Amino acid sequence: MLKKSDVVKSLTSNEASERIDVFLNSLLEDKSAATIKTYSRALSIFVLWLDDQGERTVLSQGNLERYPVYLRRERKVTPGTVQTYLVALRQFFLFLWNQGLLEEDLTKTLKVEVDPSESSRSRGILTEQEIKRVFEVSKGDEPIQLRDRAILCCMLIEGLSEREVSRSNYRDLELTFMGEELNIRGKARRIVPLDQRTHRNLRAYLRTRGGPIPPKAPLFLSLGPRELDERLKVRTVRSRMRLLLDRASITRSEVSPQSLSHTSILLQIQKGISRDKLKERTRPWRLVHRLIDLKERGLIDPDY
Repeated sequence: MLKKSDVVKSLTSNEASERIDVFLNSLLEDKSAATIKTYSRALSIFVLWLDDQGERTVLSQGNLERYPVYLRRERKVTPGTVQTYLVALRQFFLFLWNQGLLEEDLTKTLKVEVDPSESSRSRGILTEQEIKRVFEVSKGDEPIQLRDRAILCCMLIEGLSEREVSRSNYRDLELTFMGEELNIRGKARRIVPLDQRTHRNLRAYLRTRGGPIPPKAPLFLSLGPRELDERLKVRTVRSRMRLLLDRASITRSEVSPQSLSHTSILLQIQKGISRDKLKERTRPWRLVHRLIDLKERGLIDPDY
């Protein structure tokens, strides 16, 4: 049984190296060799930082908050790589805490705000605050507002592309005992279970259509005077989503309407969806590239 004196209050670089070795050995059964190598490389930088601090560094949230600053200012590490380093550090400190060597997990609130404009790896991903803003500006009771909000949900929550939004028909909505699903047709055919928020907003829009909707009718109709009640074109989907982004003051050059469907993958992973389920509801080529991007940035577990 651990004694109170066993609790780690401070670390030297040598002590950290010894404990990191124990931590990495504990991962051999559960993590891949690539993940362990990534953690080892990231934590070696933490050891160098400890060495720079002097003989012994007190472990406190205040001190540890200086570490990402050191990475950015002294080592010129990109924001995405800082995230990767912090993932490794969090896992190491969580290990120490689970072993009873820390009174609390000092890194649970440690983070760095990534400015997407600083790294190409951040391309196409909306931040949490941007997501809130774009949903806020999409509110309204007019048919065009209800339609655009439903499209926003289909892209940002469900991961549909602009083309998939345009091509969907009313018959593609299928009510099952598990809830409502959207049957995506085409080369990347798949079934997408609809989130309650998407279902609610989609039904609110469809009620504005009035009367029974023919099965082969487009799911989303144009409301413009020139193409009234015709299938909504891809360029119109793009322009309407661009308008929402502009209204939400999301004007970064790397963000486009396609960023909505890119961001949906991260949102689904954060909700706890398994990789197998994610593969079933996401276009294969997009999923592969997006997972690589998210892993390199340290936003998801390397073994996901």
